[in-house]
Amino acid sequence: MFSLINIFWEFLIGICIGSFLNVVIFRLPNEMSVLKPRSFCPKCKNKIKWYLNIPLLSWIILKAKCNYCSSKISARYPLVELITGILFVIFTSAEPYFYDFNLINPFEKLFSWIFLSILISISLIDFEHFWIPQSLINFGFLIGIVNLLLTEFYKIDSLINSIFFKGILGALVAYLIFEFLRVFSKFVFKKDALGKGDSKLVAMLGLWLGPIGILLGIGISYVVASLYLLIGFQIKIVRKGQLIPFAPFLSFGSLVVWYFGNEVLIKAIYLQ
Repeated sequence: MFSLINIFWEFLIGICIGSFLNVVIFRLPNEMSVLKPRSFCPKCKNKIKWYLNIPLLSWIILKAKCNYCSSKISARYPLVELITGILFVIFTSAEPYFYDFNLINPFEKLFSWIFLSILISISLIDFEHFWIPQSLINFGFLIGIVNLLLTEFYKIDSLINSIFFKGILGALVAYLIFEFLRVFSKFVFKKDALGKGDSKLVAMLGLWLGPIGILLGIGISYVVASLYLLIGFQIKIVRKGQLIPFAPFLSFGSLVVWYFGNEVLIKAIYLQ
């Protein structure tokens, strides 16, 4: 019973955060504050009353239409809320090997949820606009450094084994690898194949995952992206020369590493 109550509260927190992420996903590309004004209809600009802005339920009750102008409300809004709620429940049991959370850091659930929220926002914005907001990258770096410092506080070790040192190293290694790939691919294809935002994103991810974790995350992202392209070409949802946002794949690979941890994935790769 206690477990079911926990799951319910984790899901409830998740759908509420998902509602806020919808605000972030809509407003950042439109250069608007995510804090004010209160939520409003993009079509008629009327502010939405609180009882018409309840995650999941309002969309169903309003039959996917604005209460004022009857314009259609995209299904993306409840989907983001639902997916965030489900992922909040799932990532409660994440075991990121880099931080050894189970032993030292009492804030693991909070940091997992923040990491997840940042990547959901970045992925959907990049998917829609082919752009990664610098503000979300900066926020990811800030919270990642706080995370490293808290973990370092709970686990004082030598410099070589320092969590903070490994996090900074992971960010640097990831950035240099992606910048090399970006410059090399531009030289080969005579055009940008990767954006500068991707390099900044992997640097932020490297801070969270460490050197080994970010390499695993990049590898998984390339495998998943390749499968998407192969299947996409076959069923004709991807066309030759079409731009493909890479942040969703990087986010997926990184979250896989965050959830399972390095050891589990390395053993799976080598079939141990």
